[in-house]
Amino acid sequence: MSAGEEQAIIKQYQPLIRALIPYEQQNRLLEGINKFSKRLPSSVRKVVKEEVVRLTSLTDAPADNSAFAQFPVMKFKHFGIQMRLDKVGAKILKSETSLYQDRYTVGVFESVMNSDFYQNQIKKDQFRKIVDAFNIESQSFTDIDFGDDIAIRPNFTVSSPDFEKGRHCSVSSFSHVGMAVETKRPPNVTTGDDITFTLPEVLGLTKEPTDITFHLQSVKYNKHLGKYESFFLFPNDIDSDFINILKRYIEITAHRQPLQRDLEIERAMQELERDRILENSPWLPVYLSPHKKSLKPNIALFTKANVEHNNAENLLASLQDKPFFESLSNEILKYNEAFVFHGTIKVKSGAVKITATHRQLIKLGQLNALIYLLAKNGDFICTHCRMDTVTREDKQKAFAIHDIASKAFEQLSNLSHVLYCKDVSSYIANLTLSAKCNFKPLSSELKASGDNWHIDYVMEEDLDRRSETRYVIDKSASIKMGLLSSIDAKVADLSASGMRLLVAPNSELQKDIRVSVPDLKIKNEKYKVVHYHPPSGVVRLNLSEDGRKSKVSANVDNIVEENTAYFKVRDIARIQRSTHRFIWELAVRHMPSLAVLCVMNRFTLDRLKTVYQSDNSDDLYPFSRTQNIIPLHGFFADKGQAKPKSQILEGMFKETLEQSLVVHCVRKSDNRLVFIKEKDFLYSKLRAQIKSQLEEGKIQLSATDVTAIRCHGAITPLTKKRLAQLSKLDKAMYDKLETMQAGYTHCIFITNMSALHHDLVVENLIAKRKAKEAEPVPA
Repeated sequence: MSAGEEQAIIKQYQPLIRALIPYEQQNRLLEGINKFSKRLPSSVRKVVKEEVVRLTSLTDAPADNSAFAQFPVMKFKHFGIQMRLDKVGAKILKSETSLYQDRYTVGVFESVMNSDFYQNQIKKDQFRKIVDAFNIESQSFTDIDFGDDIAIRPNFTVSSPDFEKGRHCSVSSFSHVGMAVETKRPPNVTTGDDITFTLPEVLGLTKEPTDITFHLQSVKYNKHLGKYESFFLFPNDIDSDFINILKRYIEITAHRQPLQRDLEIERAMQELERDRILENSPWLPVYLSPHKKSLKPNIALFTKANVEHNNAENLLASLQDKPFFESLSNEILKYNEAFVFHGTIKVKSGAVKITATHRQLIKLGQLNALIYLLAKNGDFICTHCRMDTVTREDKQKAFAIHDIASKAFEQLSNLSHVLYCKDVSSYIANLTLSAKCNFKPLSSELKASGDNWHIDYVMEEDLDRRSETRYVIDKSASIKMGLLSSIDAKVADLSASGMRLLVAPNSELQKDIRVSVPDLKIKNEKYKVVHYHPPSGVVRLNLSEDGRKSKVSANVDNIVEENTAYFKVRDIARIQRSTHRFIWELAVRHMPSLAVLCVMNRFTLDRLKTVYQSDNSDDLYPFSRTQNIIPLHGFFADKGQAKPKSQILEGMFKETLEQSLVVHCVRKSDNRLVFIKEKDFLYSKLRAQIKSQLEEGKIQLSATDVTAIRCHGAITPLTKKRLAQLSKLDKAMYDKLETMQAGYTHCIFITNMSALHHDLVVENLIAKRKAKEAEPVPA
């Protein structure tokens, strides 16, 4: 065998050679060769064996890498042998010596003197720096579980004749282990004393004042509270029934009153950050309840961000068709995700409304044809849907936190799932066919039935433009149509200068009508029809004459004052506020995509503060979380750079870039990641190559949407609510957290859309090149 052939074998089997080195050090080389290379030809085995023996033989050659080193170069001795190396060379020397079991061998010498090995080491170090720079601590959308450490700060006091002369003392911490009592001065007690305190009558805990003996553990000064805290433990012989009652009491009241100071700060921080993510999220939550063997949509939550980033009317319309929603709910219960296409296509018979998921279209073999026709017509919406289950515990928490009586809101008690929706039409609108396709007859199951669900919605008060208080009411009314004719109606709600009526569907109404409501002393008042929906018969009215407003308003006010208790529970603003807070509370615990909270800072990478991710999210794919550290270099870091940089983040923070698609191909043979530029993936010939590789099963596609949204303000609808409990414990920390809220600047949402983009590629759909756009060079 020639020298050239031997070198080729050594180069090819370099990983095997390095794996065999420890075996040679332990005199087990033959065992290692048999283990790793049973099927290799004997000639190759011989070359590999000789190379391992050569590399592991000792040497006394001095190493000097100054020819390709990064100065300064250091002089030192290694096992008594002179070395002249820079920092990188010294690091290689240390790691290679460790590989050869603390011996200076030919292999160590050659590694130190090999410039290619040196450059690879530099690249590895640089990559590690980049990865570390984009590593961010993670939090979960699930509530913090304090476990056995949970302790509340109750709103009652305790007293003992043997403690502070019987004065009533505030309890700063109360748990199933013991309690901490606050005093202004150091108490006159000794560690180890047993002191009997009287607990007052507390609903859910004690039915009458109860004496309990505690064991004094310690007395410490709390600088945050400015008071002394005496820590008491329950004795070992305490009644187990009382401890069980106490545990249940703490579990129930933990959401209604403050926790112990440090725990309350942790809870407030998580709640404030989750609220900010929801407030600035493009996802629009729609709540579902069971219906027969399926689900039906009930109510949606509008926020500033999701109304701004979605056409809410079109989005809800894409979910309203009853037969379609049944098939959608079955699909999404199975996959937890769906992409819905809703729009108009033109066929020979005219324009047809269609609604379908992308999986339905694939099953019918019509995905490419239908997307082409929808994009060509332009009248469509593509909605990305993700769903999560709303548990009974979630609803109990929401009712408790906002002090809502569940019996008064039975519709909310019946909610079982939350469906998050986002308009992703931008990825479809510019698509066209890259190859011919068969236009099959339009399947009847794709056509909209016209039988729709009604989806209510609530919004925060800033978005609700109605200025007057309205009351739910059920009174008979009549609308005068002519001299001798009138139609019956029902008053659904009433305000000082307007009302909502229910009439027979498809009734004919004029722009101005006269309404009489005998029970409300309204007779032939002239109202203007602000909105009328003939299919449902809902009419919204407003007083048309300014001169009459004061008289009618005074009349309504008198009726309300005379029946305050009746109208209080029928105040629509109050009902909507409770409903809004309840479904908000459910939404923050089930956010569907990975979210990055960003704050103000001089340095771009230091603006990434915290990542929030649900426990079952796969938005990080093809990367993975290590404990509580999230690696974001794959989505943000500039490729091929020696130092950590990010054009994507800089563009998003300067607001020159709002959305980006980050694409990777995972090679199945060796799990190697190949990054694909967005333009190359969407527009270039590389898309056809990716398609062929996908069809052959050689690669897996990962396409991730990155969307940045600037925070709409320092305050969210629930900021005051979240800080209310903390304000009772620590005013300084309350002020600090309140000030911190202005420091958040952006929320970045990272969403895996691989399921859709994979099928778009396979179905020969490609983006049309925009005008004046140069041909990109494939990566």
